[in-house]
Amino acid sequence: MDDNVIEGLRKRYSKLHPLIFQRSREFAKNETHLFDILESIPEKYPIIWDDVLGLWVVCKDINFQKKFLEKNK
Repeated sequence: MDDNVIEGLRKRYSKLHPLIFQRSREFAKNETHLFDILESIPEKYPIIWDDVLGLWVVCKDINFQKKFLEKNK
């Protein structure tokens, strides 16, 4: 990806936590996809990455992992 474009997006989304920006960059296929990911980040937290949808989504059940592990014992 073009470093100038990435830096421009980093400035545009400067209020976004750097780790979320970096992970979004890793998930993105190109600069346009990164822009789409960043534009779709929910304002409400906590958020998790959804591999099926290919974007960040609000985690409605913070204990979902614990329940999943207990269910699959």
